[in-house]
Amino acid sequence: MISRSTVTLSSNGKYWQAQYYDLMGRRRAKSLGPKSKLSRRQAKVRCDRFAADIQLNPSKASASQAPKLGEFLERYLSSRTDLKPGSLYLQDLTSRYLRQFFGAEIRIHRITRAMASEWRAALAHGELKQARKNHQYDSMSETTVCGRVVDAITIFNSAVSDDLIAINPFDRLNHQAPKPDKQWHYVSLEELDNLLNACPTTGWKALIALCRLAGLRRGEALKLEWPAIDWEKRRLTIYAQKTSRHGNNKRTVPIEPKLYQLLVDVHESASSDQVRVCDVNAHSLWRNFRVIRQRASLPAWKDAFQVMRRNAETDWAQRFPQYAVSEWLGHDISVSAAFYLAVPEELYMKATG
Repeated sequence: MISRSTVTLSSNGKYWQAQYYDLMGRRRAKSLGPKSKLSRRQAKVRCDRFAADIQLNPSKASASQAPKLGEFLERYLSSRTDLKPGSLYLQDLTSRYLRQFFGAEIRIHRITRAMASEWRAALAHGELKQARKNHQYDSMSETTVCGRVVDAITIFNSAVSDDLIAINPFDRLNHQAPKPDKQWHYVSLEELDNLLNACPTTGWKALIALCRLAGLRRGEALKLEWPAIDWEKRRLTIYAQKTSRHGNNKRTVPIEPKLYQLLVDVHESASSDQVRVCDVNAHSLWRNFRVIRQRASLPAWKDAFQVMRRNAETDWAQRFPQYAVSEWLGHDISVSAAFYLAVPEELYMKATG
């Protein structure tokens, strides 16, 4: 922290100057005005005001070193070679939201906490849509807003670490996502049969069944190849890119009898050159699933594939130890409790007789 005692009044002959050291320890001077127009007393008043100003906002002491927002974000993103593609995409998306709101030319030390709060509000109100080409929202959910705030905090923490700014203007923003609503749709085995019967191809049957009966993520099911199936032990070997940075990217998932028979049927009907189990067009996934759901006469629900994965864990949790279930799903037990497990209607009925 720069104290007032470290800012001293001096002159270069024609101008009064405030001499001080910036946050990097480099000696600097700020012009206070010409000596022909300012008395020493007037210059001292300005010097003291400047000293008080940088004491409250130390980043001003190194204002000339703070980069423009656009330059800083570009440099930051190129340096994050440690991030997975999905994480890098989200931080790039947050960077675009920052550029749209603040502009690329603003010096990052000029972004205040009040401005950061306004940015968060603009996100929540859906005012920064242009930063995302395929925006699909009128207002952003609180969970998503918190995710982008976390990214902004991470990005500007790097600026603090590099001594580009003294404080992170985003660090006091609310970034705790609300507890998830567990009142999601439960896809019963009867509804699952209706979905499977409505599927136009065996690839679609495999995709839906793998999410609902094996708890696979949508991307994991789409990438699953035939060698990952151990037909003798009835197990799947899953490599999850989402958890690979934690050193836990491989897991083994049991194949239930209903899923096993379906996979056998799909395998027998597959062509010799078909590498993946789920031979579907991933580019029109949501549109095609909506057609299948409507054909099965089922109501719409949000996060269709994610909900089926949650259903799989809910069913398993009633039959197997939770540590095993969480291992099969590929996440920690705490994640299961917070985001996945819900009490199905059948348990209420069983408890009440």
